[in-house]
Amino acid sequence: MALDGIVLSNIVYELDTLLTNGRIDKIYQIEKEDILLSVRNNSTSYKLLLTANSNYPRLHLSTLAKNPSLEPPMFCMMLRKHLNGGKILKIEQPHFERIVKIHVEATNELGDKEVKCLIIEIMGRHSNIMLVKQDDMLLDSIKHISADKSSVRLVLPNQPYHFPPQQGKLNPLDTAKNCFIEIIRSKNMPLFKCIYLSFSGLSPLIANEMCLNAKVDAELLGTTADEATLLALYEAFNRVLSRVKSNDFSPALYLNTEEAPIDFYSMQLNLYDLYTLKHFSSVSALVESYYYEKSNRFNIAQKTTDIKKLLHTFIDRAVRKKHIQEKALEDSQNKDLYKIYGELLTAYSHQVPSKAQSFTTTNYYLEPYDEITIPLDEKRSAIQNAQYYFKLYSKTKRTEVAAAQQLLQIEEDIKYLESVLLSLDLLETKDDIAELRAELVAMGYLKKRKGVSKKRTSKKTLPYLHFKSSSGYDIYVGKNNYQNDELTMKFAKATDLWLHIKDGPGSHVIVKLEHNAEVDDQTLEQAASLAAFYSSGRLSSHVPIDYTLRKNVKKIPNAKPGMVIYNHFKTIHVTPVENEIKKLTV
Repeated sequence: MALDGIVLSNIVYELDTLLTNGRIDKIYQIEKEDILLSVRNNSTSYKLLLTANSNYPRLHLSTLAKNPSLEPPMFCMMLRKHLNGGKILKIEQPHFERIVKIHVEATNELGDKEVKCLIIEIMGRHSNIMLVKQDDMLLDSIKHISADKSSVRLVLPNQPYHFPPQQGKLNPLDTAKNCFIEIIRSKNMPLFKCIYLSFSGLSPLIANEMCLNAKVDAELLGTTADEATLLALYEAFNRVLSRVKSNDFSPALYLNTEEAPIDFYSMQLNLYDLYTLKHFSSVSALVESYYYEKSNRFNIAQKTTDIKKLLHTFIDRAVRKKHIQEKALEDSQNKDLYKIYGELLTAYSHQVPSKAQSFTTTNYYLEPYDEITIPLDEKRSAIQNAQYYFKLYSKTKRTEVAAAQQLLQIEEDIKYLESVLLSLDLLETKDDIAELRAELVAMGYLKKRKGVSKKRTSKKTLPYLHFKSSSGYDIYVGKNNYQNDELTMKFAKATDLWLHIKDGPGSHVIVKLEHNAEVDDQTLEQAASLAAFYSSGRLSSHVPIDYTLRKNVKKIPNAKPGMVIYNHFKTIHVTPVENEIKKLTV
């Protein structure tokens, strides 16, 4: 985890500088495990995000977190009761651990001032947010840990608060040279492990960085290290901790050749010399830049797990039905043979012996008039066997027609369900999730939730994804099938350009054009890249994208949302690149 004690120390220094003596205006619980504090200090408003999300736990100032207008959960109500209007006295990091205590002075119900601590523990799946009274008694926590979940520490209301077990680790800020050398020398493990397993708040990343800066082998065992090696390692260790003590931080993000983030830290690292370095003016901006999109995706995925599971179930069921209908079509290929059997038995009934199990004659219905053997039911006469085959012919013919119709419907269902499954990757907000659920309810795939009212969406803001090409053209992308229909059939003009992946599920893409205007090659390629990125071809290369004027796109009568037909189109092949896509975002 990049967010270790050193990065957290950088965050705490920033928060203490900006928020101490500030007043808490508002408190929101924007997700199940996310708390957002609105703090006003020195005529400036700040948003402080604390999240105990097991995958991306953190705290930092935020500019992207939004306040939902939902009914606040009990934990949020409790925080409002005790902290609203409170003054932040100080923010500290005890024992250099991944723990932050925010001391808040607020007025209680009797009008007396009390100091309480809002504590966040950033420890992976054990992360938590707690409110503690001055006597160290827990008021409540965002996650309750009872005795059946942990035998080490209870985290419940009216229980005493204890710091998590330190596992014998020392505070690196208070470690002298002799102590450091003695500890490293006593451990029979690689040097980098000796560092992060012996001192709190240090990650494997910074431990390897210290070994690199000391020019020592990180895999060398502590028990075999000589005095010179240990001294060099301590000097590298001390240089890093000296910067922490003096608050000498330089937040840095490291990018690969495709400009995708690899890692971040509060100092420039020699370990990442081969990567592109991007500096940030504040550690909060750095952490938010690195985590926000990942965390948002994780939250969306959690809320749509039931939808994804349901879609896979419907798709699997539809595929099984498809195989059954395909088998029925395959079996119906014999229908003409049944008719021939009936015709021949009717024509030569007088030649068929009684109680015969088969009858061989010349097949005059198919050249070159070979002999044909007809299976018979010995309990039936020749005419009865003929009637049986005529009935079998009629039944098989009806089955063929029905199976063909069913197959078309099933293939349309599969195509629709795959498009919905794809649209899960495009969801960004709770409104997007609600809109997709409403679509599935309308199509009969989901039952309407009780107590869910139909929310009116604002007409002032467009729901579509909005991009702008390098040439200045507006490009819009639908996020679900309802939006695809709305975007193509209502929002777009007849002269706008329409794009879609060829023979696959994907979003509709519209390039807004002035009357009789022609799109330039660069805009066409960028719009095609968007159509490829927001489709089943996202991870492919040379994705075929069809494009035509909107007037050539027609809605299929009685078809599911998003299903259209089009003509007079051309095809362009593109390879979508995520970083290039992001540059087009408005």
